[in-house]
Amino acid sequence: MPGALRHAGVVRTGPASGGNAASYPLPGGGTGTELTIQQDRFHQQFAADVPVTTAAIMAATQRPVSTLALEENASEAAWQDIPSYALIAGEDYNIPPKAEQWIAERAHAHTVTVGSASHAVTVSHPAAVTDLILRAARDTR
Repeated sequence: MPGALRHAGVVRTGPASGGNAASYPLPGGGTGTELTIQQDRFHQQFAADVPVTTAAIMAATQRPVSTLALEENASEAAWQDIPSYALIAGEDYNIPPKAEQWIAERAHAHTVTVGSASHAVTVSHPAAVTDLILRAARDTR
């Protein structure tokens, strides 16, 4: 488990609620595990604030995430040298909002919270995401 989530008090014991795990071969040998969310649970788990028809398309076209991507530690912390920005999705069932907040605070990030947002905040609240990106671009010129 990444150190940041461990320190934030998050305990991950397996795939997200309603998840599926599948093995795949790694380059150079060995086996990796990738996770997807069951299509019938996707709307509730990942995109609860997105219209049902949109969430169904997202579920059918989701890409798996490798557990390696979730467990690998960063070799450097860029937030120590450059300004950071964070969007906290208040109803995220994949990354707990308390963990998002802890990570943002540790990075001294300029933070925006969208209290009603799911993990699919880029789809459900595109204006809030766009505003934060534009703010970061203006601030870091």
